[in-house]
Amino acid sequence: MEKENLKKNWKEFIKRDGTYLLTSIILLVILLLLITTTFYEGDYTLQLPIKTLFGTVSWIVTILFGIAGTLLLKNIDRKQIDLAKVYLILVIPLGILYCIVAPLGRVPDEDAHSRKAMAISQGNFFSHANENGEATEFLNAKLNEVVTRSADSYEEAIDRMITPETEDLVELGYTTMALYAPICHLPQAIGMFVTRLFGATIPIQCYAARLVNFAVSVFLIYKAIKLMPFKKYLLLFLALLPITLQEISSMAADALTIAMSMFYVSYILYLKYDNNKKEIGKKEIVILTISSILVSLCKIVYLPLCLLLFVLPKEKFKTSKNKKIVTISIFASSVIINLAWLIYCSRFLVVFNYGVNTPEQIKYVLTHPISYLLIFFRSINIFYEMVVVGLCGESLGLFDVQASVLFIIPCLILFAMLLIVKDKKEKIKIELSTKLIFSFIFITIIGLILTSLYVQWTSLKNPLIYGIQPRYFLPIILLAAVVLDNHKIIYQETLSKRYITLFMLFFNLQAITVLFFSYLNGFINYYVK
Repeated sequence: MEKENLKKNWKEFIKRDGTYLLTSIILLVILLLLITTTFYEGDYTLQLPIKTLFGTVSWIVTILFGIAGTLLLKNIDRKQIDLAKVYLILVIPLGILYCIVAPLGRVPDEDAHSRKAMAISQGNFFSHANENGEATEFLNAKLNEVVTRSADSYEEAIDRMITPETEDLVELGYTTMALYAPICHLPQAIGMFVTRLFGATIPIQCYAARLVNFAVSVFLIYKAIKLMPFKKYLLLFLALLPITLQEISSMAADALTIAMSMFYVSYILYLKYDNNKKEIGKKEIVILTISSILVSLCKIVYLPLCLLLFVLPKEKFKTSKNKKIVTISIFASSVIINLAWLIYCSRFLVVFNYGVNTPEQIKYVLTHPISYLLIFFRSINIFYEMVVVGLCGESLGLFDVQASVLFIIPCLILFAMLLIVKDKKEKIKIELSTKLIFSFIFITIIGLILTSLYVQWTSLKNPLIYGIQPRYFLPIILLAAVVLDNHKIIYQETLSKRYITLFMLFFNLQAITVLFFSYLNGFINYYVK
């Protein structure tokens, strides 16, 4: 009898979880093979466990996280675990790993972001301009030493961190960051301020800044996934992309921009389509007002997101007049506050690159619209592939680290599927008028992103727009998903949480090991000495 029960249980196990566990084993084996055989300086090198530090650490972390993640995610379909909780299960350990693996300053612009955050933590919310119009602040000299792009190995990063603390102040510039409103660096500043009260060193203050920035971003994205009435899988996928995790586990202001944009779009769609939310009351108006102002202050190019206020149905308000008053008031407040900040920070619009002449470039765009449109579309045609592949793991670190193509290609396929295909459980149908508004906002933001890069970052009358980076487009992907929503391309079986999350788990483990290996040589030498 016991043998029959055991045989029956085994058959049920194979039927229910066999494919899932086989998929997990395949992903684990592929990842371990990628870790073992690495490509470095033109040669393939075997990084065997025990024999090399990279092999040992990477194998241990991969096996432990891979097995633990596989078991944790095994029953989430059957137990109907909320996607937002699944996000927390994955993002917290993975985010901490990203925070540890990436040396301070090896995330885009993190050195400049840390200076702005440190200035705010000392009570200097508004930047000061020197005689050249550059934003500078007298900050602890150790900050400039610890958070730097030049520390491209763990050996150098550790050497910089263990040097004695100093009370010396040096004038440090962060002109590009002066264009950000203080709110963008407030989480990081809080981390620095609180740890400094307890006598923490500069490196500890910086890691505290990373962790607080991470916590705020995770909370906003968690709420976004919870509120999103449809396309939850796409939002989860975007939130777990390596490029997203790298940003939110750093001191970069892009963390708040990405998280706040995801929350804002999700909240608007929740208010519009959730039938349980019968009326938009005072609480919702307060949240809309605060989030509209915050999302517009993150970067002015995302100000058009506030136009989403106008897709809210009048039925959710007390009267049509009430809707007009609320939406127009919130939108106008966001625009006025944003313009006020733009006027204030315009003093820091100095030349960032050789050959840049912002006033003349603006004049050129306005007087030669056809020529600029050709430049605009030429740039999209040339750089769109870089943006898409970059979102899927080809531009990690300081754009010098990339995940394996064995994970990038499936990521691209999964990205396309989640963007276009509709889950059969999703009953919401998007009206044409809503799609038109979302389309307009999407196109407008892309236009603002590229045009701002052309006038502030690209040399005068250049035939191409330079400075385009994949992370700039993360805040607007949900807009594209709404526009592409359809009832023709439907996934007949409910999308599996565990397969999507399982792939994202191993994808991130691969990205983390690549980052680890990229900065490893100095780490090995440091401990061999």
